[in-house]
Amino acid sequence: MSYKVYVEPDDGVKPFVNLIKKARRFVYINSYLLDEPEILKAISDAVKRKVDTRLMVDGRPYGINGSDGTHAEIDNLRKTGAKVKVAPERFEKPNVFDHAKYMVSERQAEVGTPNFTEAAFSSNREYFTITSDKKIIKSLKTIFLADFENKAAGEMPRKYLIVSPGSEKALGDFISRERKLLIETEEMGDDKEILKVLMDKGRKVKLIVPSSISSTDIDDIKQLKKHGVKVKYMPANKLYMHAKMIAGKKIFIGSENFTRSSLNRNRETGIILSGLLKTSRLKNTFASDWRKARKSLKLARATTSSKNKRYGVKKAAK
Repeated sequence: MSYKVYVEPDDGVKPFVNLIKKARRFVYINSYLLDEPEILKAISDAVKRKVDTRLMVDGRPYGINGSDGTHAEIDNLRKTGAKVKVAPERFEKPNVFDHAKYMVSERQAEVGTPNFTEAAFSSNREYFTITSDKKIIKSLKTIFLADFENKAAGEMPRKYLIVSPGSEKALGDFISRERKLLIETEEMGDDKEILKVLMDKGRKVKLIVPSSISSTDIDDIKQLKKHGVKVKYMPANKLYMHAKMIAGKKIFIGSENFTRSSLNRNRETGIILSGLLKTSRLKNTFASDWRKARKSLKLARATTSSKNKRYGVKKAAK
């Protein structure tokens, strides 16, 4: 089956727009945030083509005021003519989110790390894949329609998809199986099982995090370093490190952060891929990012410009 891996901000918004343009029967989009103008126009055009176009977003994204679908981003989505819903109540609780980021049509499916925002395609490090795999299409369609109607999505076999709630073991097992790991992540997180697996890997792990990491993340990173994990910090004036990517012989990309909420309570979607071409592009990107990142958090923060700091809150967070 066809899988193509994309890297942002290099590849821009065009792959997402093209997926929507190719849809003839339906296009379903689940995104934590969705306000990118070209994507909104493509959605509006799909509605005009009589494509069954449905959008689902989080009702309380971090850094944006509003609840129950009242914030301006949701109002703009409704102006496209698409059917719009806020995520089910079980993902709209304190510290629980619909944090998934995927699109699915009858022809293709997209899974990855970007929110569908301007920052994702202009200043963030992001990864995603677009595939024609019928099993992935079926799984994502099933999950979307279940959530859209506030029903249980079920536990259907998902060979390559990593879906939350309940992805802690699958992601931990993936990390355990890989011999060496290159990781880029927005949050180090508080999930003890994942932290333990990374500590066990020790020197076999290279990790890049953003310079805006929290004090809790800093403490966890100190523990990882004690076990030999090599860590660097990406200054935001270079890139905002929003990615959630793990590369070994196989690669994981998805919306999951290494937090208990993300893995066990949120709605999240990720995917495991293999293949030399896919893996090599991500590893080459990681190598470039490793050169740009700083060994010292203090130095990384000192080189962060105020212009880029804003991308880490309203547009890039989560």
